[in-house]
Amino acid sequence: MIDSELLARIRERDWFYDFELPDGTKTDSRLPPSIAAIHYYRRRKLAELIATHVPEAANLSALDLACHEGWFTQELAKAFKEVVGLDYRQRNTEAARDMMAAIGVTNVSFTEGNLETMEFREDLQADFVLCYGLLYHLENPMHAIRLASQLSRKHLFIETQVFPMDIAGPIEDGSYGNQRRAEGVFGLVPDYEGENSGGPSAYALVPSLNALLFLLHQFGFTHVEIIPPDSEAYEQFKRGHRVLVYCRRDQ
Repeated sequence: MIDSELLARIRERDWFYDFELPDGTKTDSRLPPSIAAIHYYRRRKLAELIATHVPEAANLSALDLACHEGWFTQELAKAFKEVVGLDYRQRNTEAARDMMAAIGVTNVSFTEGNLETMEFREDLQADFVLCYGLLYHLENPMHAIRLASQLSRKHLFIETQVFPMDIAGPIEDGSYGNQRRAEGVFGLVPDYEGENSGGPSAYALVPSLNALLFLLHQFGFTHVEIIPPDSEAYEQFKRGHRVLVYCRRDQ
């Protein structure tokens, strides 16, 4: 049974996700159903990926980067032995702790950290790292991709919007006879700094798909796989403006 004070805090909060509560009710998500559908697709693909690619998950640890209110953290908690959720907003981690207590999830803890600036922390390293809906809200996504790669002992699963064009080819470096190869681009966009679903600054750089894949290989993953959208995918996945990328280190 949910503690009455805990339930009151949950009822008073403006939630981004529609959590299912033990009494059969749900939190009131502020998102319209047409957009909220993306969360259910992401959750389903996460469960499918764990089942097919991480069969030993029950003995492993997981880390949820930019965990927000813990909606995907609870999915990780179903599969993994222990889970840590990290978010840079304290109000998000406080909400996530309340929600996990309310729904009876006991193998999860939460902490704060800004993925734009934080350095590698060995205590956060995990067998499986989830990075959903983050990179396109950051001024420095390259740092976050590198950090996520360092924090992953073996598996990394990324979901992100991508710049809609892959650009590659030689560019001059000092002179025509001295050229380097461009391996992708980052598109500059304004972000919603003050909103709970935005990043920590007013601007963000959205990676092209080839830039993302190049960096993941550079940062040590031997297997990098784009998870193709299925027939029930959210529309952005079908049009290639949003992607799911699974990475693994093979020994």
